Amino acid sequence: MTSRQISLKTIAPIVVAVVAIAAGLYLLKLQPSSKTDTTAGSDSKTLVPPELWRDTQLQTPLAQASGRSEWVSSLAISTDGKTLISGSDDKTIKIWNLETGKLQNTLSGHNAAVNSVAISPDGKQIVSGSDDKTVKIWDLSSGKELHSFADNSGEIKFVDFSADGKTLISVSDEKKSDKDDKTNKTIKIWDVNSFKKLETFTGGTGTVNAVAFNPKTQILAIGSNNANTIDLWYLENKKLVNTVTTQSPKVVAVALSPDGTTLAGSGNYGVVELWKLDLEKLKLPIGSLDPQQRKSLSGNSGTVEAIAFSPDGKTLFTGSRDLTVKTWNVNNGELVRILKNSAWVEAVNITPDGKTLITATALGEINLWRPSSQGYALRKEVAENVSKLLSTRSCKECDLSGVDLSNLSLNDVDLRWANLSGANLNNTNLSGANLENSILFAANLERTNLTKAKIEGANLAKAKLTATIMPDGKVSQDKTKQENSASAEAVKQ
Repeated sequence: MTSRQISLKTIAPIVVAVVAIAAGLYLLKLQPSSKTDTTAGSDSKTLVPPELWRDTQLQTPLAQASGRSEWVSSLAISTDGKTLISGSDDKTIKIWNLETGKLQNTLSGHNAAVNSVAISPDGKQIVSGSDDKTVKIWDLSSGKELHSFADNSGEIKFVDFSADGKTLISVSDEKKSDKDDKTNKTIKIWDVNSFKKLETFTGGTGTVNAVAFNPKTQILAIGSNNANTIDLWYLENKKLVNTVTTQSPKVVAVALSPDGTTLAGSGNYGVVELWKLDLEKLKLPIGSLDPQQRKSLSGNSGTVEAIAFSPDGKTLFTGSRDLTVKTWNVNNGELVRILKNSAWVEAVNITPDGKTLITATALGEINLWRPSSQGYALRKEVAENVSKLLSTRSCKECDLSGVDLSNLSLNDVDLRWANLSGANLNNTNLSGANLENSILFAANLERTNLTKAKIEGANLAKAKLTATIMPDGKVSQDKTKQENSASAEAVKQ
């Protein structure tokens, strides 16, 4: 699928919460890193530390439906960060107020799934592209359809406005002829005021699977479904300027950094690749761009469906079919934090101030992630999950991130798919526990007893495993688990 103010106070070194359980009290100690700097200048767009992201849902979330009926495929945010637009497979476009979390309007008019939405720079218009082969412009305030561009022979995979808002672009699969089933990757430019088509140019045979556009640099990236390539177009001269080759057989998601100097792409292997782009060389004829240094980010157990950069370009967010959103340090390729969702993550976007991350899933859920003003302050949900775990010995798919479960006897508990990121399990007895597919990212497992525990599919990236008794009974001497099935690597090729 194609994609798209909370101030922080000084974090106390230890936040403590007391939770009542069965026969007494349980002390939960949450320790954010004392090394984390959570401040930035008033004119800075530096993203808040990724490890502080917490989950808060929209007050009126999209209906949770089975199958693809509510599959959210695209997210767009206004330049003032106050309005969110979502497009989904139910043929509708929804307008949300990000300040209240409330649904403001639902726009109907497409006859098939909506693949892409965008908001004009002045925040007054919406453009949408659909499988019904139309591009539509809407008035954001009234929700009225202003025009429908129907001069297309293929499904519209991507739409966006130019930097000045006077033109818009669409990317689609257009058949070569009625007698030929093969399609061309087709780019069209439309005039917003006159509703006239200004340009049409094709990018060769193939189907479009992922698109990213940077209005400032005029660079357009198109990933193919039937090839391991990403085409780079410079729209000012309407030329294909370069093609990069990916490791995966097909390209699923692409993104361009805000300054246009970094390209991110992913395929169906779960690896995200980063390329540095020389903008001046990209404006020259194709073939003049030398192979660029590339980083590979490994840590996704499922296909990466969505990618987004933070406004400062220093952090990358990836949404995957493994039900997670991961945050990465772009400079060194380090995996910083894992955010658990309830379904495949199909779209990711972030507000212009860099302080609200928005994710959308295949079940139609839209989640807002904001940094807590109290750091790792314990949420009521987490406290209730701890009580549930201790009383029932089971907490499947629970959020237990950051909790202190050290020195407890939790043998034979069921923690499948549980989020234990950053949890303190020091000297905890987890013998015979079921931890399959759980997230133990950056968890403290020092001297933890995992004898006969089931840990298949568990994410142990950055987990401390000093003197840990592993499932086979052997004692680990590793200080930190840096390389495993969900580790982060920065590979220069």
